[in-house]
Amino acid sequence: MHRILFLFLTVFFIASAEAAEVRSPEEYLGFPIGADRKLADYNEVMGYLDELAAGSPWVETETIGTTTLGRPFIMAVLSTPDNLSNLSRYKEISRKLADPRGLPAGEAEQLIKEGKTFVLITCNLHSTEIASAQAALELAYEIASGENDMARNALEETVLFLIPSLNPDGLQMVVDWYEKWVGTEYEGCEMPWLYHHYVGHDNNRDWFMVNLAETRAVFEVYFDTVIPHVVLDMHQMWSTGARLFLPQFYPPANVNVDPILYREIGLLGYAMQLECEERDLAGVISDAYFTAYWEGTSMMTPWWHNQVGLLSEAASCRVATPVYIDEVELEGGSKGFPRYEHRINFPNPWPGGWWRLRDIVDYELAIADGLLDCCARHNERFLRNFYAMGARAVAQGKNEPPYGFVIPAPQDDPVTAARMIEAFMLGGVEVHEAVKDFMIGNRLYRAGSYVIRLDQPYRAYAKDLLEVQEYPDIRASEKEDFVRPYDVTGWTLPMQMGIACEEIDEPFEAELRLLENYPYAEHALPRENENIWGFALDPRINASYAAAFALLENGHTVLRADEELALGEDALPAGALLVQSRKGLTDDARALSRDLHAIFHPVTGESAAAARRLKPVKTALFKPWRASMDEGWTRYLFDTHLVPYENVTNEQIKEGEIGDYDALVLADISPDIIKKGEWTGEYARFSRPMPPDYEGGIEDEGVENIKKFVAGGGTLICFGRSCDFAIEALELPVRNVLEKAGPDDFYAPGSILEVAFREGHPVTYGMAGKGHVFFTNSPAFATSLPFGKFDRSILAAYEKKNPLASGLLIGPERLYRRAALVEMTYDRGKVLLFGFRPQHRCQTAGTYKLIFNALLESGRK
Repeated sequence: MHRILFLFLTVFFIASAEAAEVRSPEEYLGFPIGADRKLADYNEVMGYLDELAAGSPWVETETIGTTTLGRPFIMAVLSTPDNLSNLSRYKEISRKLADPRGLPAGEAEQLIKEGKTFVLITCNLHSTEIASAQAALELAYEIASGENDMARNALEETVLFLIPSLNPDGLQMVVDWYEKWVGTEYEGCEMPWLYHHYVGHDNNRDWFMVNLAETRAVFEVYFDTVIPHVVLDMHQMWSTGARLFLPQFYPPANVNVDPILYREIGLLGYAMQLECEERDLAGVISDAYFTAYWEGTSMMTPWWHNQVGLLSEAASCRVATPVYIDEVELEGGSKGFPRYEHRINFPNPWPGGWWRLRDIVDYELAIADGLLDCCARHNERFLRNFYAMGARAVAQGKNEPPYGFVIPAPQDDPVTAARMIEAFMLGGVEVHEAVKDFMIGNRLYRAGSYVIRLDQPYRAYAKDLLEVQEYPDIRASEKEDFVRPYDVTGWTLPMQMGIACEEIDEPFEAELRLLENYPYAEHALPRENENIWGFALDPRINASYAAAFALLENGHTVLRADEELALGEDALPAGALLVQSRKGLTDDARALSRDLHAIFHPVTGESAAAARRLKPVKTALFKPWRASMDEGWTRYLFDTHLVPYENVTNEQIKEGEIGDYDALVLADISPDIIKKGEWTGEYARFSRPMPPDYEGGIEDEGVENIKKFVAGGGTLICFGRSCDFAIEALELPVRNVLEKAGPDDFYAPGSILEVAFREGHPVTYGMAGKGHVFFTNSPAFATSLPFGKFDRSILAAYEKKNPLASGLLIGPERLYRRAALVEMTYDRGKVLLFGFRPQHRCQTAGTYKLIFNALLESGRK
């Protein structure tokens, strides 16, 4: 009797502990999740999850990093108390299964039977897509409180890692902005600044370059500390189509993705769809809208790592404000969904009506439950396939070409080459360095060359980023409509970064060592008292420019050599940057060498005799109130390369407050936004009213002030679409030959093109004669003979009849013998027209120095 009583009490107390009393989100926040016009901000999200973790053995929280603006970046971990107590063991199993080399099949099978499927749900990457951050709290509460039997049962075989916001800074910004205007005509209007400090919506385009603090933190979760087997990234889309997109995706597919993985995407996608139908949640679509081809988003990057990546896209309300959608406003008109009507991939159309934040939350809770349930039912299957895909990748790398890629030594810009290697290593790719010279065929590779062998589990990721892309045409005939890509079509990383890289199509042997640290070289500097004139910086290396900007800002004398600079038996090409010795220079140079990996070469006074002095440059970067991601990326580039600059607004340009600057930079911004602050033509409907302080553009007064700025000796630097503004505003004798070309005549939606650079010009110092540029439906130029106050220099041109290097290009003949980069003289000043994106998403390091040179040369004003 006593034994039975003891067992009863033991079970009772365990059950009581597992069903610990925890407050609901409504009790914590003061309103129910999904209530109209009510939102939890990031501080509340973080505080509530911490409270759940303190009160329930089913929940833990951890900090995975620090955001761009310094906030804690948190993740919740949810599973049974027993699973959480053994989490380190399950992580060890996941890590072993990720790399099948040295793991016998029998041992792998034992681990598969013991292991748990790791499911990672990420929310609120795009901060205005806010429902998932709210739903995360309710999902966590239902698990912690025991109200969700379905999820709790699934967690017997799974562990849920839940990141409530992939952009905590943005979540806080959006809630603060929304609450400021609730109850006014501006309720739900867009913010006049980006919801990520640097890049806004493009924080979902950083997932192979890994620039941002948030991306780096999640990469550690993906490929190091957790290694999830399934990732679901929750998003929102436009309001007037389907209520929810779930995979399967629309063609084309990427040939480097393992076919098992595409099938698993389908299995989980349809399981989530089924859960929605069973809950009578109408309007779910699949096999439409979003393609399964391109590299670079948070949920796609796992594909090339043998991890299932899933996307959900719910129709949006107006942040937290309900919207009413009439049935006649519902529309198709996209891939896989030409009309809003019953289809096999859309079997339950939503009839229209009110659409609220709570509706989105309900759909997202349903798919979370459906996902966990399916993963639990197929736990061993997912783990077995995860192991099998890694083993297949290793075998392919051993037995079929390509066998690897070599980044040969020496490189023109070894610092940028090391940065590319860093990106691969962050993504879990093994990189080796040649210990000795080696031969492949008739080609000699020097010691110090980097080698990426493809007999490794993440073969697909390395191959996809290193090889040339050819966007597939999946039409049965040319009479059918061409399937337009969702985003870019070419991303070959060595081409974008200006790095020499060679594909190896035959088996090879070499003495290699595995890199354990990022391969930034250390360079010794002479002591202060050594008899040198100063130091030289190689113009081919991006870090040289960052060092020069910093040294100028610190009051050092920086000069430029317009001829080749002799350095003993070696030489630097024209454009070398020279820094004259003075007290404190060596300390500053050591710091820059340590922090930027800049390489300082000692020089004599004789070498520096013909150099001209540069002056510190005052740079203005235009920041419109219709926030620009390209402006944000430009800020990121400037901040990370120590370019001194100030943002200027519409008002400052209208008031003429730009006269003291040497350079004014206009990122890739529509002329409509620059001049009027709103879209015109067919895009006008997307311009909702902004609060009065943020309305308008530079207007006619600003245009006149920019003319005065350039005529007075200033340099106007324009990227992409802003070139059209400059051509019209300054009446430049240049024509954008693509201005009236339709998409059937010319189309290049994010492709890498080959150009010829004019060597020896100060803006092209450090560039080779041939190179690559990133082109995304950009302008191209026809120039005129000089006259009056105008002159021109063509600094880059498309010399090939088909300049496509990677991606997709329709209508290449329209680029033949056209200019890609033009320097126009306008009275005493200059205008630089970049008909490509020289800093696109801060991936195109191969063309950064064109910007840096343009800025340094603007100091001649």
